[in-house]
Formats: sequence, C-alpha cells, structure tokens
Amino acid sequence: MKVRMMLSVAAWFALLLGITPLLAQDKKDAGDPSAPGPEHKLLEDLAGNYGAKVRAWVEPGKPPEESTGFMKRKMLFGGRFLQEEYEGKLGPESFTGMGIIGFDKIRKKFVLSWIDSMSTGFMTSEGTYDADKKTFTYQSEDFDPATGKKMKGRDILRIDNAEQQTFEMYRQPLEDGAKEFKVLEIIYTRKK
Repeated sequence: MKVRMMLSVAAWFALLLGITPLLAQDKKDAGDPSAPGPEHKLLEDLAGNYGAKVRAWVEPGKPPEESTGFMKRKMLFGGRFLQEEYEGKLGPESFTGMGIIGFDKIRKKFVLSWIDSMSTGFMTSEGTYDADKKTFTYQSEDFDPATGKKMKGRDILRIDNAEQQTFEMYRQPLEDGAKEFKVLEIIYTRKK
C-alpha cells in the first residue's frame, strides 16, 4: 500500500512538473494586461523635446494666427504613459498645457487627457494608430468654450519622420448640417 501511495504521489509530482511550464507559457501568451506592449513603444518613440510652430484659426474666414512654443514629452510609470508639457503662446496670450497619453490594453484604444491654461475642464479622447500612415487619430465630444455647445473633435498626430510630427485639430458643432473646421496645426521638430 505504501509503495502504491508513493507511486501515486510521484506520478502527481511528475504531472505537475510537466504541466506547470505549459500553464506558465499559456499565461505568457495571453499577455499581461498591466505590462507595456508594442503600442506603448510607439508612445515612447515620441518622448523628447520639441520646438513647435503653431497656426491657430481663431476666427472663421480669417488667416490663422502664428506663434511658437516648446513641447517636452517623457514616459511615466515604467513606460505605461506619455506625459506632454507645452509652453508657448496662443495669439498674444501665454499658453501652457499638459497631457497624459496611454494605451488601454483592455479597451484596445489610445487614451488622451489634456488640461491647459485657457480652460477649467479636462479634454479626453480615444484613438487608434494607423501604421501605414504613421498616424494617431483621436475622437472626442467636448464643449465649445465660446458657446458652451457640444462639439465633435478629431485630432491627428502624424509622424512625418523621426525628427518631425504634424498635429492637426478639427472640430464640428453637433448641429444639423454643421461642417467640420480646422482649429489648430502644430509642427513639432525634435531638439538635438
């Protein structure tokens, strides 16, 4: 009886030793939802310091106002989030802003949250990345600060090359027949 019991225990041990690596492999293949992935590497590639050339369409039918600024980006929390800090001007006014961008592995979306010195609200949006076009596209619904009415937002960040990106911001009032219009364009050039 003792021999039979020892053989049973030995068989269970052998089985566990054989299965444990397979279970670990299955868990690894499933992916750790808390670990940074390839999407976070895309964000990491944006980290650095950039000069900014800005064109802002403040009034319909008028040429854009031009200004310059500085964008500083760095990764946070072990490569999970990209923090943006912007300083410059918007028209004659000083303008500062801060954003946090991440990739939510559960929702499979890039998520952006932005605050700045010209509002008291948070702007949040969700987006995707098109590898062929090297473009992030974010969608949002927000309020027009001038009218208080809801608007759709579409923000695009195109990776022109390793040293330059182009950001474009579009808005569209949620009214029948209202057309989308361009609000902002920023060309970011990496500082050496």
